[in-house]
Amino acid sequence: MKGRKLDTYSKKAIISEIKYFDDELNPVPRDRATWAVFREMDENGALLFEAQGFID
Repeated sequence: MKGRKLDTYSKKAIISEIKYFDDELNPVPRDRATWAVFREMDENGALLFEAQGFID
């Protein structure tokens, strides 16, 4: 899942994405996921933020 928004402070586009994985880190649909990675990147693709965690 991807999204795009404008950072009001820097006036640059920020790209957000969430990727879902199972216990063996295989990509899966959201409803079967046990693990997720959330990332935000600037308009050039440079990583600004990343969070990873288990899904209950």
